[in-house]
Amino acid sequence: MVDTTLAYSRASIIDPLAGKPNGERMIARFIASVSIVTAMLSPALVIADDYVYRILPLGDSITHAEINRASYRYPLWKRLIDAGVKFDFVGSMNTQTDRYSKGDTPQPDYKGLQFDKDHEGHFGWEASDLVKGRNPRNKTGSGSLSQWMQGYDFDIALVHLGTNDAFNRQSSAQIADELKQVITLLRTDNPNAVILVAKLIPTKRKQGDSEAVVAVNMAIPGVVEMMNTVNSPVLLVDHFSDYDAEKDNYDGVHPNEKGEEKMAQRWFDAIMEALPLVRKRNGG
Repeated sequence: MVDTTLAYSRASIIDPLAGKPNGERMIARFIASVSIVTAMLSPALVIADDYVYRILPLGDSITHAEINRASYRYPLWKRLIDAGVKFDFVGSMNTQTDRYSKGDTPQPDYKGLQFDKDHEGHFGWEASDLVKGRNPRNKTGSGSLSQWMQGYDFDIALVHLGTNDAFNRQSSAQIADELKQVITLLRTDNPNAVILVAKLIPTKRKQGDSEAVVAVNMAIPGVVEMMNTVNSPVLLVDHFSDYDAEKDNYDGVHPNEKGEEKMAQRWFDAIMEALPLVRKRNGG
């Protein structure tokens, strides 16, 4: 918030419009008063230098990533560092899945910093699973979104959900409703959350999958429009356009290095747009 007390006190001491025609003074003071009120209502006018923005990567295996992949979170992390943003990735998870691959995760230190591995990606989970909760007894996590959020605070959520739902042939209307429930849960934890909702990356796995993802993507803009509010903005992030399921995925579903870079750039651009909208939590 902008401190308007100083603006009012200075106006009462110094009148820069003294000597101006009366009509001109009235117009100028009206514009100034509107500016002050706008500042009072705005959540943030600039990106804070002294605030650590808490970012929640939320999704399924595309967020979780296999153990021999960097995940989009790693190049996104580097971009935010390069931009000078103070931030913290949050989530109940800090590992990647080894269900289908083994090896080391390529996430070397960058500029003397160690990669922040926290996230909320759950391999194989649907949007409804995050709402209702699961205990699959494997390394994809357990519990529910409402339970996980008790362990951390967040300012911005990166939501890439619906791929597994599409693969299981849920209707786009049902998936849209589940995404609304996820957004509602996020707001229960933080009523002023800035929520970035992704159009899903394209897929090429088996017959019907691609069309199912496209159907979900057609429904997502309506979710964003319906759920967007002044206090808790919801922004659409298009991960579908200019993304090639054959060239940018290593298995038709999950991003390869090129795909990770594309996703990271889209998220980065959206985050930079979202930072000034964050209503910072008390205590920094």
